[in-house]
Amino acid sequence: MRLIRSESKEGSALIIVLSVAVVLALIVANFAADMNAELKAAGGNVDEAVTDQLSRSALALARLAEIGRDNAQLYANGYGDAYLISGTEDYENVIEELEVYRTGYELGRGMLAYQLVYKPSALDANELDENSWERLFEVACDMDDGTERSQLVDRILDWIDSDGTMRANGMEEEDYQDLDTPRHVKNGDLGSDEELLLVYGMTPELFYGTGNPARIEDGMIRGGGLLRFLIGDNSPEGQASAQYILSGTYPEDMATDEEDELEYERVNALPERLYLIAQGFIPEEQDREESLTFDDDQEEIAFRSRRFLLVELRLGGENDAGYELEDIVENASGELVDRILTYGVPDEE
Repeated sequence: MRLIRSESKEGSALIIVLSVAVVLALIVANFAADMNAELKAAGGNVDEAVTDQLSRSALALARLAEIGRDNAQLYANGYGDAYLISGTEDYENVIEELEVYRTGYELGRGMLAYQLVYKPSALDANELDENSWERLFEVACDMDDGTERSQLVDRILDWIDSDGTMRANGMEEEDYQDLDTPRHVKNGDLGSDEELLLVYGMTPELFYGTGNPARIEDGMIRGGGLLRFLIGDNSPEGQASAQYILSGTYPEDMATDEEDELEYERVNALPERLYLIAQGFIPEEQDREESLTFDDDQEEIAFRSRRFLLVELRLGGENDAGYELEDIVENASGELVDRILTYGVPDEE
């Protein structure tokens, strides 16, 4: 009997010890899992901070290497890739040297890159007259001539002009104050293209082209919404659309040779607007040696973290031929950057 009781006590103690060990193991495992999650989150925050600083470094580098140069000339190819270069004698060698930063320059834990984008067919909403707006709605939104189109055009022009005189189908301050959500009319230049969404009657569908994809028709791009044409499209069809919107003349045959489109040529008249895309990124280790290119193949590179700065550059005054930073979109979405970079010819189907 004593032997049985002793073995029973020892068995109970063993069960208690094992139970405690299991509980401790679960606690340690749970703690380890929490710590692992915390470490991953902390690592992600560190990566974001690093890419943020790298993108800002890319912007600083662009200002030092190109934007801040005196008497810089603009060279661009047919796809909108542009360089600001001082002097013209050896511009091809300068472009080759600057390409080092365009394909990814290693700095610390990550890499940085930037690109200047020239959109010769971009439309300036502040410079369009009534007829140009009419044709823009026709081309971008497939809107026929009529009351709805005339109302939108007049309201946009009333929003932009500096006076308080209302056009036949327009709206001024008093009308905007009577809305369910009152707002002040701008009576000045648009600060950004997106400001058009504040004009009464303008919809995201018209602005972004929702449900109306771009297509090629009669040698021009049609559809796709207003923003596509305000950003500009470097394709021959995009340039033909801009030509029609601005002048009312239909395009002739604008077919170009692909090799010619890759050649850089001097842009004699500096455009009012350029885009600068600066980015910082941390590639996966296996992709660190890959070059970064701003084309359809860039998605083949895997990134641990990536951050874009989208900068709009405006040409300075008459006595200052350089470009100034007009607007910066921090942590710009990949979708927005793609719009700026790749607004190319839409698929024919």
